[in-house]
Amino acid sequence: MEFDIELASYTDIGKIREKNEDSVLIAPELCLGAVADGMGGHNAGEVASNLAVSILRQTLADLKAKKISIPQDFEPSLDPMPRKLLYASGLANLRIYTLSSENYKRRGMGTTLSAIYIEPGASAAVHIGDSRIYRLRDGALKQISKDHSYVQEQVARGLISKEQAEKSRIQNILTKALGLRKDMRCDIIKLNPQPGDVYMLCSDGVNKGIKDEEIAEILKKPLSAGRLCQEIVKFSARNDGKDNVSCVVFKMLPKQDKSFLDKVISFLKNN
Repeated sequence: MEFDIELASYTDIGKIREKNEDSVLIAPELCLGAVADGMGGHNAGEVASNLAVSILRQTLADLKAKKISIPQDFEPSLDPMPRKLLYASGLANLRIYTLSSENYKRRGMGTTLSAIYIEPGASAAVHIGDSRIYRLRDGALKQISKDHSYVQEQVARGLISKEQAEKSRIQNILTKALGLRKDMRCDIIKLNPQPGDVYMLCSDGVNKGIKDEEIAEILKKPLSAGRLCQEIVKFSARNDGKDNVSCVVFKMLPKQDKSFLDKVISFLKNN
């Protein structure tokens, strides 16, 4: 890779929720990060979001270790990276859907999922629901995921403005989420990360308490990925906090010259 990667996560239950139905994942050994925001009663949301991130991680780990292989007839025309992500997210969807169908207490449970996966020479994101993926590049923040929600469809049709959507009482109605249908398919987003980029994945609880321009100002700070996560989550929770608040941050750092660092360490030891 042409850059080093720093990866961190942070989550907060918020001010009024009795439990945290968000699940966050960082797996540095896979260069994988994910956020899932569950929904459903009787702890079903927590179950769904945890299943989404854990199945995603285990499937990608097993594929990498060649413990399993993707069936030949599964999306054969796709490139390897999106094929892996669609296969892993599809297994998570099927598991959540099956549990929801078999247990009446978990009927209707589901979860959003936003994840970034990076391998040498390849990277992509998988996304479904209204969690979000942002990219900060050259000081400019861009949402690179699309909200799968009823109000976003209204915005796309020009029926309401983005500002009206953010204040809508029905903004939590999703049009797509893992577990709602047996054949639910996620979006795949191609990435082309560059040194200096910062990627942030977050549950919708973050967006309720912080504006995009405020996210950009925080992500521009010369802080570690962990500190950036904490600042984003705490800022949002302080301003709103009516929902669980979670985020994951990827920092693409310029590749360090290991030979140069070795020389510096040797000099410091000997002087």
